Amino acid sequence: RSAHDFTGFSGVFHSISESLKLLPTDQWHPDTQSLISSLISLYSQYSQKIMPFLRYQNIKPVSIKMYEPKFGQVFVRERKDKDETKYLKKKIKTEMKGAIREIRKDNKFISRVKHKEQEGMDKARKRKVNEIMGFLSKEQGEANDLKYRKKRGQI
Repeated sequence: RSAHDFTGFSGVFHSISESLKLLPTDQWHPDTQSLISSLISLYSQYSQKIMPFLRYQNIKPVSIKMYEPKFGQVFVRERKDKDETKYLKKKIKTEMKGAIREIRKDNKFISRVKHKEQEGMDKARKRKVNEIMGFLSKEQGEANDLKYRKKRGQI
């Protein structure tokens, strides 16, 4: 096959042909002039040829030869112990996380109960202090009243 049979011929050689047309070949050797002019004419002759669209080749796929499989002994995994320990470690980890979560819940509950008990004790203490202060202020008032009466001579 020659170069002009390829579909990309006109695209590839277009810039070369344009460059050849621009060359000043007047003062060159006649053989070179004739060679350049023949190249330009060849390009113009083959570039006007209608090229087919690109498409995939229609080649049937080659099938793979099929062989009869060899049946041997059945492969048994010997890694059961490793798999079982891996499974048990994972289970321990998840159970540990669950236990930690439960302990946190219990601690929150215990702290809430202690806080409520402390609030109850604080309220009771405050109430007792208020009772005592009320009683003391009443006593002080009576003492002041008694002192006032003695001063005035009413008693």
